[in-house]
Parts: sequence; C-alpha cells; structure tokens
Amino acid sequence: MPYAKAGDVSIYYEVHGESGTPMILIGGYGGDIAGWSPEFVEKLATEHRVILFDNRGTGHSDKPDIPYSMKMFAADTVAVLDALEIEQAHVLGVSMGGMIAQHIGLNYPERVRSLILACTTAAAVEATHGVPPTPEIMEELTKPPVSDRAEHIRNGWRFNFTERFITTHADFLERRLQAKLNYPALPPHTQHRQFQAIVTTHDTYDRLPELQCPVLIQVGSEDRLLPPVNSRIIASRIPQARLIEYTDVGHGFIEEATEQVTADMLSFMREVEGIRSQVEDRQTSPV
Repeated sequence: MPYAKAGDVSIYYEVHGESGTPMILIGGYGGDIAGWSPEFVEKLATEHRVILFDNRGTGHSDKPDIPYSMKMFAADTVAVLDALEIEQAHVLGVSMGGMIAQHIGLNYPERVRSLILACTTAAAVEATHGVPPTPEIMEELTKPPVSDRAEHIRNGWRFNFTERFITTHADFLERRLQAKLNYPALPPHTQHRQFQAIVTTHDTYDRLPELQCPVLIQVGSEDRLLPPVNSRIIASRIPQARLIEYTDVGHGFIEEATEQVTADMLSFMREVEGIRSQVEDRQTSPV
C-alpha cells in the first residue's frame, strides 16, 4: 500500500488514470477514499491522473490523537504530491476538503494549477464571513457515532442529499454504504480533532483575494450543511472566480448531478490547460 510521509504521519493514497495533468481530490469531514463515487473518479480519470488519499485521522492513514489544523491538512496534501513527484496539480476540495484546498492555494500557490472548491465556506464560525449549518445539523455532526455503523451512515443521508435523491437512488446509496463499511471506521477521537480544526483554524476570508490561480466554485442550491450563500461569499472575494449553482440538489451535489458536475469540472480544467499552453507558446516563440 502506498504511503506519503507528512512529518511523523503516514498518508495513504491511490492513483487512478495513467495520463493527463494530475488532479488531487481532498475529501470532507470524516471522509476517506471510500467516500468518492467510483463513477465520478472514472470520469475524471479519462482526462486526468487522479490522486485520492485518506485525510489524517481517516481510512488507512495514521490517526494521531493530537490537535489537527488546516495547516496540517494542507501539508499532508502537498506531501502526497511530493511522494508522487508532482510539481503542480489541479486541486479539488469538497466541504472540509474545500477549506483545505483554500489553504493550499494560499500557502502553496506554486503547487496549484487550478482550484475547484465544492460546497465549502471561507469561515466555519465567523457569522459575517459565512453561514454555518443549523443547530440541528451541528448537533448531528458532533455527536458520537451510534454503535450500528450502517445506521449512522444512513442517518447522515438526509443532511447530504435531497429526499428525492434518497428515494430514487436507494440502490446507489446502499452500494456506497457497503463500500464505506468495508473501509476502516472513523475513530471518535479523530472525528473530534477534525471538527475542532474546522471551527478553530479555518478562516480564509481576508486572504481570498490573494488567490491568483483559476478557481471554479460549485454548490447545490439545496445544500443544508453549508448553504450556498457560503459559496457566493467565496466567489465575491476571489478575482475572476467562476461560480456554478446546481438546482434541486444538496450537499452531495456531485453524486446527485454527477454527469453535469463532472462535465463542468473537465471543461474548466481543459480551459485552464488551453490558456497555459497559449502562454507557454508565447514565452517560447522567437521575438
């Protein structure tokens, strides 16, 4: 099993696809490699070398019982790129992963080809900089998992997906559930450590205008975990950022609208690559 070393912590990763510019995917709160839909990864891998990894505290990565921070998560991501000798990649971050991606773009700009920020926020608790989940959802996010892991995962569906999707895609969700059950469980201490990192170490609002790389922001119109106003705030703070809101889908909009969402991501990255190619051609052309 391949691991990258981030200080004393080992980070497990996988690579999907053999060609194309690298693209690294950063999962959300409590998320791991098993949380990515294979259909989604396969579509991205048709054009990109896709890197998945388990955030510290999840999956096959180390799970130290120490305070976590966005700085740590960002360094973990860069350590994976270093292990693969990748100088620069497109960076997709979902939810908490989108928070981490912002810190990578701000603190490691030379490693970022573009940023895709999905259903995320510029600040977890600062009311003027973002809108947090409702108290009901906050309670659900922070309470210890029930003893029945499958029940715990199913309980979370109503906050991630629309009722229509849960009803019409029961088979899909049950397949994803089995994939999660076959993967290492999230220990209670790392759930707490990740949550504390979100609420105590994430606020990029003032620095977002520093981002110079191309940025695509995506969100579902019915997102209850991180309401779409958060994505609008991010878009307003980043020069030339592009915002796409998908109607009638929730926090798990990537699963609910996979075809359109993936098409938009791939189109965005093709555009980025085209612009880079034109710039490089001008720089190498004789005067």
